[in-house]
Amino acid sequence: VACGGRYNATMDFNALETLTTQWPTDWIIIGAFAAYMALDALRSGSTRAAALMLSLTAALLVTNALQGSFFLGPLSAQFTAPNAQAGIFVAIAIFLYLAVHRAIFSFSDSGGVVQALIAGLAVAVVFVVVWLQVPALQSVWQLGPQVQAVFSETYRFWWLIASYVALAFVRS
Repeated sequence: VACGGRYNATMDFNALETLTTQWPTDWIIIGAFAAYMALDALRSGSTRAAALMLSLTAALLVTNALQGSFFLGPLSAQFTAPNAQAGIFVAIAIFLYLAVHRAIFSFSDSGGVVQALIAGLAVAVVFVVVWLQVPALQSVWQLGPQVQAVFSETYRFWWLIASYVALAFVRS
């Protein structure tokens, strides 16, 4: 639109609004996380992706076992708020990530773009599957019904197996 010989440089935000309202936020977040992990794997190899995958699933098992443990079981039972339970899960996951990363650290620049994309998708899938299995994390962010259907209990095993096989394939 011309205004006195100049073009009016206003931006139409309706297209952006339409895109964000038609795509569920969950898929945008999952895609961004997968892209971030793929870029990280492209930059520095798949070690961090592997460590995150292993630490998340181990944290799920350790958190479930924590309730019956000596000393820490009664202590953790005091934290009944969902955010406090999510905090316990995150603390355990961070501790396990550091331990697993240190145990498997290796770097090779032989990985390519395809391997990085596979690693990013694999860790994003494990992240979503674990998120759906930890009620405390569900209280922080409730994933939509579409994501819950895709990663439901019926398919959870196959998503995890496919992710681990994919990561083993691209292991750099």
